[in-house]
Amino acid sequence: MGWSQHPDLQDFDEGDGEKCKAWVAEQGLTVTQDRFEYADEAVADRYFESGDPDFSYWEPEQPDSEGWFCLAMHDTDDGPVCWWARREVTP
Repeated sequence: MGWSQHPDLQDFDEGDGEKCKAWVAEQGLTVTQDRFEYADEAVADRYFESGDPDFSYWEPEQPDSEGWFCLAMHDTDDGPVCWWARREVTP
């Protein structure tokens, strides 16, 4: 299906945005998202036109700098999203 999440990531429900932000901060992480809606048009069309919830063929774009890992991939009302995370870098 394409859904996955890091084993240390807690399950947050819709509306738990503040709890999720607090958990991310406690872990010392920076998080960014790659949204499926910005994927290659052919890939996006395949998902949105098929009605099939499988998006395992999507390869989200990893941020350019080093240290990023996939924290989670899940579906939203606007389509799949990938959360990239890395430890906060302090000079």
